[in-house]
Amino acid sequence: MVALANPIENPCFGCGPAHRRGLHLSFERLVADDGTDELRTSYTPQPDEVGWPGVFHTGLHFTVLYEVSYWAALTLGGHLMVSDGPVTYARERLPRVGQRHTARATVTARSAERLTIVATDQSESGKPCGRLESEWVYVHRSTIERSGLSLPPYLLDELID
Repeated sequence: MVALANPIENPCFGCGPAHRRGLHLSFERLVADDGTDELRTSYTPQPDEVGWPGVFHTGLHFTVLYEVSYWAALTLGGHLMVSDGPVTYARERLPRVGQRHTARATVTARSAERLTIVATDQSESGKPCGRLESEWVYVHRSTIERSGLSLPPYLLDELID
């Protein structure tokens, strides 16, 4: 298990370490004995992160699954990637406020330009919470240059030339 580095200047709501109100997710990479590579994050929903009383908000639940998928695409894909949209999102049992849940993401398909990532999460007691399947495409430096976006150095280093 290896903890992933996340720059303090990362402004992301989901994983930015210094975001004022964000989820502050952190990630670990695990390689199983059989060679399976996955990323993992754990999160405990807070009392003000509800949809229905006592139940984690669906949109924030999606955010946790999406974030672990992004980090899996970046880490296991080897370069900066962007989502080409979720393929499926299904919730089985939303996490409960105050109860930790763990999300995992793995690559399920790979081509020269695209990854398919599946993220799942479960409660501490092992009950499944949800599943997100998403497609990710590599970001090329020329695309960023044409767009006029100004990315921080830690992201520029991850682009494909």
